[in-house]
This record gives sequence, C-alpha cells and structure tokens, in this order.
Amino acid sequence: MAHNVPSINDTKITMGGFGQKVLSISAIIGVVGLAATIGLGFAEGDGFRHFGYSYLINFAFFLSISLGALVFLPIMYLTKSSWSIVVRRMIEVVAAVLPVMAVMAVPVIILASQIYGWATPGELESHGMGHKAVFLSKPWFIFRWVLYFVVWTAVSWFYWRNSVKQDEDGDLKLTRRLENYSGFCLLASALTIALAAFDLLMSVDYVWFSTMFGVYYWAGGFVSFFAVLTLMTMGLQNSGRLTKIISPEHFHDYGKLMFGFTFFWGYIAFSQYMLYWYANVPEETAWYLLRFQNGWGNVGWVTLFATFCLPFLGLISRFAKRRRKILAFWAVWIIVAQWINLYWVVMPEFSHSFTISLMDLTGFIGVGGIWFAGITKLATGAPLVPVKDPRLDESLRFENA
Repeated sequence: MAHNVPSINDTKITMGGFGQKVLSISAIIGVVGLAATIGLGFAEGDGFRHFGYSYLINFAFFLSISLGALVFLPIMYLTKSSWSIVVRRMIEVVAAVLPVMAVMAVPVIILASQIYGWATPGELESHGMGHKAVFLSKPWFIFRWVLYFVVWTAVSWFYWRNSVKQDEDGDLKLTRRLENYSGFCLLASALTIALAAFDLLMSVDYVWFSTMFGVYYWAGGFVSFFAVLTLMTMGLQNSGRLTKIISPEHFHDYGKLMFGFTFFWGYIAFSQYMLYWYANVPEETAWYLLRFQNGWGNVGWVTLFATFCLPFLGLISRFAKRRRKILAFWAVWIIVAQWINLYWVVMPEFSHSFTISLMDLTGFIGVGGIWFAGITKLATGAPLVPVKDPRLDESLRFENA
C-alpha cells in the first residue's frame, strides 16, 4: 500500500543547534577516552606496547566503517540507486571524515616498533623473511599510508563536495560527473583498502599471509557501516529530524543490507579458514592455531556465533527488518560483534593467553568519540538530505516489493 509522499520542506533537514550539542559531547567523550587510554598505557610500564595494540584495534574498527561508506558511495552512483538518495548525505559524511582518521593514524606509525615485529631492525632476516624487508620497512609503510589517505580523501571529498554544491545550484551535470567517475573511484578504493588491511592488521604477524584478508576486513567494516547508519538515522529521527522523509521502507533496506553482508562476511571467513585447514601448511595454520588456544578459542566461537549465526537468524525475516527496536538491537549487536572479531584478530599477537583490559574499552570510547565528532562537524555544514538531487522524489516514493 502506497505511503504518503512527504514534501522535502515539511520536516527538519539540518542539524542546527542539535548538531553543535552532539559535536561538543562527542569531542569531550573522545578526548577524555583517549586521555584515559594514554594514562592506562603509561601505567602498564611496557613502553606503550599494550596501548599500541589496544589503539590499533579501535583505530582499525572505526576506519573500516568509514571505508565501508567510501565503497558504498560509488556503488550507489554506478547502480543509479534511488532508494538511498534520502540517506546519502549521512553516507557521505561517514566517508568524508577520513582526513580525521589520517591524523588518528599517527600513533600507529609512531608505535610501529611496539606493534609490528618487522619494524625491529634485523627481525625479518633472523626469521628467514629477508625477501619481505623492502616492503615491510617503516619508510615504505609510512609512504603507503600517506598514499592510502590521499586516495581515500580525494574520493570521499569528490563525492561530498559535488553533492553539497548540487544543493546550491541543482546542476544535473554534477550527477553525471559523479556517475562517470564512480567506476574508477570504486576500483581505487577497493585496491587501497585491500593493501591497507595487509599493512594494518595482517602484518602484525609478518609470517602469515592471506589473499582474502583484505575482503575479510572490508566485509566486517561494510556490515558495521550499515549498522552505524541505522543507528544514526534513528538518532536523527528521535531528535525530530527526517521523521517524514526516511520511512520504514528505507529501514527495511538497512535490514536487508545488514542481513546480506552478515552472510557475505560469514562466507569470506569460512572460505579463508577452510582453505588453510584443507592445505594444512604449518606456516599458514599457525595463525589459526594461536587463536584457538589458551582461551582465545572461546573468543573465536563467540565471534562465529555473534558475527554470523545469530544476526543471520535474527535478520532473516521481513518482520525484523521493519521493526525499529528489533533493527536497532541487531545494529548494536553487529557493531559489538565486529569489534570482538577484530579483537580476536589482533590481540593474540600481544598476549598468547586471552586477556581484556579497561584500556581496550577506553580506546573504543576515545577513538569513536573523535571519529563521531568529525562526522557531526561535517553534517552541520549542509542539509541532511541532498535537496536538489534529480532522483530525490523517486527516493521519497520508494517502496519495497
């Protein structure tokens, strides 16, 4: 049954004073969280080694969400998606915050010698890995990260700035420009994300390798991005914004995307594990062996059920996808589960026995607070909806079959 089509003018479409309030709160929480994490790291007395691993997990997690948005933007233009026009501005700001994440990457680079074994002089040669010494060297590591963020910033701001510009003049040529360059933007984003996943996380164990790891990391960030988008939309509607513009039909698609990419993440995770189990090569299976011993195996099982089995069952029905409270529950669940997954990927390299500390949680609050403050700052600079997009009316009328 068709729902009433709203006018773009009959609801709040800017952040206004609410945005400034959220920005202030997020920034304060982020600064306090980071300060607490640094204090706890100093108290450890290990040269900030534990801090480095805790920070790495949380930086990689929030970075993956923005990278999920970065990939979804060109997909929207390539497919000429109409349903997502009303939520595209939120997607744009989640991606456009990547310059903030570039600054947040500095501690990872500074603490590289505490996090990555290859950053210690002579380490690779002593383990027969001298052939990796050129690629896994700090100057090349820094160069690649500068390159990644240059590409990501260029792509995300290309979409953000042209979209905001269209709000002013309604020029249809801007839409065609974004569509024409989206194939290149998608390719550039995909390649750099895969390489960044190798550098950021896979090289923590410089012996192990997986050609699927880039997709594994991206898939987790992609499903987390849709979970965050769901909660952001609900938060805005609870503040009285976008209440008539974003309908249950759009939330239904949020649910479908969370469901679909939960399955995709599970498929990639299983495929990666199955290939190593089948080949049974010691230097490859050692990575999994470490993560199924000394308490880490329990975390692995939690990861399996929390990131795949339970959300797959919870989101499979149409009923769940169209109920705000149920959808919000699974969105929070997915975010927590994917964080646990990254914790299981990274932390066994710090401690071979299962451990979790307050520092890991304050790091989440600190990095997440700064990340969200950056998103909020961008969101206050333009309407929350691309008001002059040529397919906006089609998006407002969108209905699921």
